[in-house]
Amino acid sequence: MKSFTYASAFAGIGGMTLGLKPLGGEGVIAWEYDSTEKRRQYAQDAHKLLHPSIPVHGDICEANTDELPDFDVFCFTPPCQSFSVAGKRGGFDDTRGTLTFEALRIAKAKKPKILFMENVKGLVNHDKGNTMGTIIHAINEIGYTVDFTVLNSKYFDVAQNRERVYLIAVRDDLIMPEPWSGVKGTTMLPKAKKRYQEEGAKTFNFDWPEQTEVRKRLRDFLESEVDEKYYIDEEKTAKLVAQLEKTYPAVDERDPNMLGHIELKGHDAIRRVYSPTGQGPTGQGPTLTTMGGGHREPKIAEEVRPCLTPLREEKRQNGPRFKGNDAESHTITTQDRHGVAIGISPKYRIRKLTPTECLRLQSVSDDVIDALSTQFSDSRLYKFAGNGLTTNVITAIGERLLTYL
Repeated sequence: MKSFTYASAFAGIGGMTLGLKPLGGEGVIAWEYDSTEKRRQYAQDAHKLLHPSIPVHGDICEANTDELPDFDVFCFTPPCQSFSVAGKRGGFDDTRGTLTFEALRIAKAKKPKILFMENVKGLVNHDKGNTMGTIIHAINEIGYTVDFTVLNSKYFDVAQNRERVYLIAVRDDLIMPEPWSGVKGTTMLPKAKKRYQEEGAKTFNFDWPEQTEVRKRLRDFLESEVDEKYYIDEEKTAKLVAQLEKTYPAVDERDPNMLGHIELKGHDAIRRVYSPTGQGPTGQGPTLTTMGGGHREPKIAEEVRPCLTPLREEKRQNGPRFKGNDAESHTITTQDRHGVAIGISPKYRIRKLTPTECLRLQSVSDDVIDALSTQFSDSRLYKFAGNGLTTNVITAIGERLLTYL
């Protein structure tokens, strides 16, 4: 027995469905259209493959609201390039930015109980906060009370640093407005909320999932066997390893007598133990030992270090080229191919993440990945991952939506 129905706009391969279906959600209609595709709508084809029971339509601008089925939740994830720091940030001057209002046109006509929007973190400060404010006030005007926050996928059992804005709006007759709590502070989110509240926004406090612990490591998502085509050639590898060693020297330059440091806190912490000369206790180089609960015998453990766009000499995303051992992956996008350095200093092999690994980092299950892999090329799978949603986050939010349904 179904517990609620939903519609998805800008649906991609169906990330909302992957996140909401386990909660009893039934998709009744979806829209997916990529204006950059000339011959074939690949994401639309993938959606049909994975979710054959959900009717998929093309351009949402052509949707006739008089012909649409009813639904409880309206999910929309408008194209983010016009608001992303990785794009040109054209905002509403970019036609992709105006698609948000096409979704609100449908919401106004169909009056679902809940609106559920996802977008890039940059939406909050785009145009000095005016863009987000415009969207919130427009949602208020069509009869909804709003809350929003920024969640990072790394707290939802995927080893990917992915900050996204999530907005929940509940129909006015189903909720009592209340001032936002937690609007103190000078960081981006409380500053924005304070401003919109002062502007008279209708608000409430949604029970957002907590972000308290990072439980997964990148190595948990890597394939056990990887084709050589994903590895970087020796010349590029040597240059990148030189950057890695410069960023993470074998001996802490601040204190050459320091014998070790912890790189990851918690049960799976890995300690690199060095002598003052940079040699391990046996003179064979650094010794890696696993430190955790109970007694364990020391053992060699390969490092797994995320690498930002190893094929690009000039990196696009902010931050160092390499992260620490067992840190989360860089944000997966459609434009970048991130990688990983695996080995024991100073010997590493560096490769791109595979499409399977990128989709896993969006919490897409292996059976879904296998289905996609039989029909689409690597380049398409990378794009699906970059454009997609972290389904674990969608499920965590969806569990808290049930109260309002």
